[in-house]
Amino acid sequence: MKSPSVLESLEKSKEMTKKARREIWQTLSFLLILALLLYYVSSRKPEFFYEPAGKTGSITTSAQNAPEGAKGDFFAEFKISREKIQKEQMDLIKKVMEDEKASPSVREEAHLHYLALVDAMGKELKIEGILKAKGWDSLAFLSGDSCTVVVKTSKLNETDAAAIGDVVRRIAKVGLQNITIIPAP
Repeated sequence: MKSPSVLESLEKSKEMTKKARREIWQTLSFLLILALLLYYVSSRKPEFFYEPAGKTGSITTSAQNAPEGAKGDFFAEFKISREKIQKEQMDLIKKVMEDEKASPSVREEAHLHYLALVDAMGKELKIEGILKAKGWDSLAFLSGDSCTVVVKTSKLNETDAAAIGDVVRRIAKVGLQNITIIPAP
């Protein structure tokens, strides 16, 4: 018969494996969303002209060459695209959870990933809602212990960045050093 210490170490090993798998899924989800964002931005890159930050420490961008209708489309289009991708992810995870041929450990892992995805979606929605109430249209992307926020603004000063960072820190429970804020006109 196995001693209690061996059983405890086996349980700890299983927990660490589950945690590692969950973090891998979260990272892959974040990278997929980030890849879509980068693809979308890079396909529109010639339309934008970026100005370097001034002496005041602000981050300045400009969309002088963008067509009139294109300035507000990015955020709306990306939110729709993100919703579609998240729905597809959730549907795939549900299929794994409901698959009788899948082992119990795989189904449990899928369930944990599903819960993590729902939690991240809720936090992203809260962040975007609070920032909208404060006057910023934004997109939030959570991945593990980091968050990237794209804010619809041509100029972002340190005070605004601090306010945005505080909202993200409180809701997502991530450190300020793990928050990236990107201004986008």
